[in-house]
Amino acid sequence: MKEKIFLVDFDKTISLKDSTDELLKQYNKELVYEYQKKFKEGKLRVRDYIKGLVESLNIDEEEYKKNVIKNIVLDPYFKEFLEYINYNIRVVSAGAYENILPNFEKNEINIPIEHIYSNKVNFTNNGIKVTFPYDVNEAFEGICKKSIVEKYKTEYKKVIFIGDGSSDIPCVTSADYVFAKIGHNLEKYCSENNIRHYKYNNFNNIIEILKRERI
Repeated sequence: MKEKIFLVDFDKTISLKDSTDELLKQYNKELVYEYQKKFKEGKLRVRDYIKGLVESLNIDEEEYKKNVIKNIVLDPYFKEFLEYINYNIRVVSAGAYENILPNFEKNEINIPIEHIYSNKVNFTNNGIKVTFPYDVNEAFEGICKKSIVEKYKTEYKKVIFIGDGSSDIPCVTSADYVFAKIGHNLEKYCSENNIRHYKYNNFNNIIEILKRERI
């Protein structure tokens, strides 16, 4: 069995802003705010949030790729983190490949597509369609992150999960170590439910914790 693997969320974890929200704000801010309100009220699942917003767009693949990188900045310490862990990472996102890959390309980050688990944006003659290749039983997030954590627990001694939001909550009972971003839903959930976790603001904090705790 291998030693350890890091499973890391993308939006507001690797990136500082949500890539779907920032893309949609260029076309329909009002719809984004409406969806955010419904989500906070518990009226929308993550999968419905992503699907509804992205499928509302009437743009082609080239325009999507060009605009999904606008206004998105990655954590300035993420590259240093990748080097520290020797790229022993899998990205696990309730967003979409088509959001992640252009932003990695822009920032010269070489994580192979087979090391990324996410939802899929399909460009068809009938408009954009979002599909969920890693869904399990109509998962709240569209992608069942917990099942991916459990898959890697059969291969590695330590599975370390790093995230921030609601779509990351199902992972906390399966991962060996949880890193929760300060001030976000994952941290709140862990604190309220007495789940052991490490708090962080950025990937430099995570590197410091890994060194200190010898994880």
